[in-house]
Amino acid sequence: MKYKAYIILLIIFLSTACSKEIIVESFEPEFEVFVLLPVEGIGDRSFVDIVYEGVETAYLDYNFRVNYIIPDDLDEADRWIHALADLEGTNGLNTLVIIAGNQYEDSFKALNGQFGSHKILFINGRFEEMEGLASTTYITYAPSYIGGYLSAQLKPNCRAMVIAGFEAPFYVDFEQGFKQGVIDAGGSIHESAYISDDFSGFAMADSAYRLTETLLPENDLIFALACGSNMGIINAARNYAEQRYVIGLDSDQSWMGMNVVSGSVMTLLGIDIYDYIQAFSLGNFESGNFERTMEDGATSFLINEIVMGGGGIPESLIKTAIQKEKEYLLK
Repeated sequence: MKYKAYIILLIIFLSTACSKEIIVESFEPEFEVFVLLPVEGIGDRSFVDIVYEGVETAYLDYNFRVNYIIPDDLDEADRWIHALADLEGTNGLNTLVIIAGNQYEDSFKALNGQFGSHKILFINGRFEEMEGLASTTYITYAPSYIGGYLSAQLKPNCRAMVIAGFEAPFYVDFEQGFKQGVIDAGGSIHESAYISDDFSGFAMADSAYRLTETLLPENDLIFALACGSNMGIINAARNYAEQRYVIGLDSDQSWMGMNVVSGSVMTLLGIDIYDYIQAFSLGNFESGNFERTMEDGATSFLINEIVMGGGGIPESLIKTAIQKEKEYLLK
């Protein structure tokens, strides 16, 4: 009898619960954000992931809908950019478009300013100034100089070189700063090597590993400028019989090789992305071309204390690097 009574009560409870109106809260965003990412996609542990992190951090604090566009190739990205003027936000929402990466600079320039009523934030590009367009360029000579100078002191008469995804003009600041830092520390520089002849070199970790293997016998220090392919460079250094060192790129890459990575040259673009989304939400979007430097806190060299120790970066070296960057920009 008790068992039957329990079953009856359970049926009554379930019937009552099912008869209640289910309340579903609807998401009503205040604006919409489109993010065009490089074709390498999320997961490069470098530039792309920093962009994604910046957007997602802002998403926690502001009420917007976000759409990530990861094209299969550059042609698909080109078509998306050329359709910007016809891009419509959901339910007529105002739209902020974030275009991330130098690989899209030519496609965007071809628009000649015809991108509709959207606001555009272009990461790592330079354009003629126009209303509704903000572009940021990160000057990385100073942190690269510091990285080269400090890392070259880990080996007497340090032999160093750059391994890059490809011979890209936007890596010149990195290379020049690094090379000067190594030379000023008493080291020597070998000719740079490249994984590919185009952007595919950023996503070829296996090829990067094999290339690095051939170069490690003659080099004590590698500056890895290959985004997602940096994993291959760092792994090759980890597996080498003798101690070798690597400088990482864009994010803290020391976790890839805690006894190998001396530090990472950082571009703190995630903070800028957050600030622009905040400004857009408040109606304070600022157009223009903006150069971001170590002096204003937008770039840095983050040391790996396991390799470099906990002494930090001497203030005198930071001042020297900033001054050398200013002189470099005047050339």
